[in-house]
Amino acid sequence: MPTRLIVMRHASSGWDSPQQSDHERVLTEVGRLEAPRMSRALTDLDWIPNLAIVSSSARTRETHSLLMDIPYEIRREIYGASLETLLPIAEGIEMDSTTLILGHNPGCEMLVATLSGEFHRMPPVTCALFIKDGPNWNLERVLRAKEHD
Repeated sequence: MPTRLIVMRHASSGWDSPQQSDHERVLTEVGRLEAPRMSRALTDLDWIPNLAIVSSSARTRETHSLLMDIPYEIRREIYGASLETLLPIAEGIEMDSTTLILGHNPGCEMLVATLSGEFHRMPPVTCALFIKDGPNWNLERVLRAKEHD
């Protein structure tokens, strides 16, 4: 099996109250519909992760809970992560498996741009699918929620 990486932004989220912290924001009703649709799209393409590395925020944890049942790690450092934090995580994933990094913008967009050499918008629940080819990552496809309604 090739080494594959899925970089995914959390599903659509909102604010329950003005006192709520950004870290505790949860998904909207739209977000709760988007995540299972993206899960089905990934399954249909046979891009089923062996491991999910998930930001500690409520909205990423909730997005993960609506995806497929796969092993996961919650990583606080992915919340608000810069490229300098995300790139070593991507480069350190297990070889010959499929790993999902579930995080936030602008970090997801920066990571995808760095790995692919081109900018891709990452609206909520977007997935960028990469395959490792020697030392390089090749962008196979970008999946967006609106394409899987």
